[in-house]
Amino acid sequence: RDLVTNHAFRQDQGVDVIRELIAQARACQTKVLLSFAGEGFRERVEDPALRAKFVDFMVAFIDKYDFDGIEVDWETAVTLPLHEVFVREIREKLNVLESRKGRKMYLTTALHSWQRYSKELAGKVSRSLDWINIMTYDMGGGIWGNVPTHNTPLDRIITDLKAWEMFDKSKLCIGLANYGFFYKGIKPGQKIEGKLDKYGRYIGYNEAMAVFSSDWKEVKDPQAKVSYFINEKQQEFITLETKETIRTKAEWVKENGFRGAFWWEFSYDEILPDSKDGKIRHHLIDEIKW
Repeated sequence: RDLVTNHAFRQDQGVDVIRELIAQARACQTKVLLSFAGEGFRERVEDPALRAKFVDFMVAFIDKYDFDGIEVDWETAVTLPLHEVFVREIREKLNVLESRKGRKMYLTTALHSWQRYSKELAGKVSRSLDWINIMTYDMGGGIWGNVPTHNTPLDRIITDLKAWEMFDKSKLCIGLANYGFFYKGIKPGQKIEGKLDKYGRYIGYNEAMAVFSSDWKEVKDPQAKVSYFINEKQQEFITLETKETIRTKAEWVKENGFRGAFWWEFSYDEILPDSKDGKIRHHLIDEIKW
């Protein structure tokens, strides 16, 4: 099975580290795909001429820096039929590149779990994609909703994925999160006026571990298979994965025959290298063994 990790480069990084990154990944028999993400996809993709230029640019860029493929991370204002045309045209160009390079070039996409495909459209997009990264996180209120709940509840993941049954499970990777949400002044499940950004924010696993003290209590949810961490004294709570809940999700992924899992995001739970071997380790990611 595949285990996919995501890393977002800061602005002062980028192409200078690409070749070294790819070389080190290849030494570990790991593939490196370039994710095209952000706003503005629809404007570029709706117009056939702009779309053709965009596709040519994407393929030329990964060819220049010797990536192993492309991920399309089109998250906002997604039109699924247009998305299918887009990835099909990328796949056609990658097939040409594949023939020239003499090796497999991968094409994947990231989609929210609440997206809904017809059987016909699922068949079409499956022919272009090697797999789909289903973003089974940000499933609670986050900072944009008005009810704060679990970020990664397994019961809702299971419910959402019933709508993906027209896809072969070998095409589906399940999203895991090493971040959560921190809230102050409200309780789990409490509906508020307006958006939750007035009360909450993102919090990475490492930051949460630094926040926790004896005032914090873990409250396990047997249905969602995740926990809330609550500090009643400060009127604060955090929704976050633990090593136990991550292992539970990994077992569920394996038992149900999905392709594998992927992460957002690589740095949130990292343990910096020690003097012994110089390797970066991870509190949660390292719990996953296929």
